Amino acid sequence: MTPSSTMRAPALFPAAVLCFLEGLAAFVFGVLELVETQPQRPVVGITTGIAMIAYGALLVVVGNGLRRARGWSRGPAVATQILQLPIALSFVGGSTTWFAVLLALASIAVLVCVFLPRSTYALTGTGHGPPGQR
Repeated sequence: MTPSSTMRAPALFPAAVLCFLEGLAAFVFGVLELVETQPQRPVVGITTGIAMIAYGALLVVVGNGLRRARGWSRGPAVATQILQLPIALSFVGGSTTWFAVLLALASIAVLVCVFLPRSTYALTGTGHGPPGQR
């Protein structure tokens, strides 16, 4: 897409920022998991750490794709956000409820931004089209 595509889909920028922040948080969690791996459960700590680092990297790449209005980024963005909704639900209760709300709101915000008509057009070339050409 051309630079004007991203200007016609301003909602892609906040979606990209949220994906980037989610990716950064997942990456940091993965690194901390690797550093804090307990000797009695090394496989769990190492695999969790590596998986979270990879997931964080994926979200950063997807965020960059959304920022640049790349069509390939829409599918992974939608899939990751839909997967995060039940994860957010699992954190409801006690001292982690704030995290559940934050993660759910971020996921919903990305989904809404990606499915807006202008965003759909910028990412896929289909839908309502650019403003003034309906």
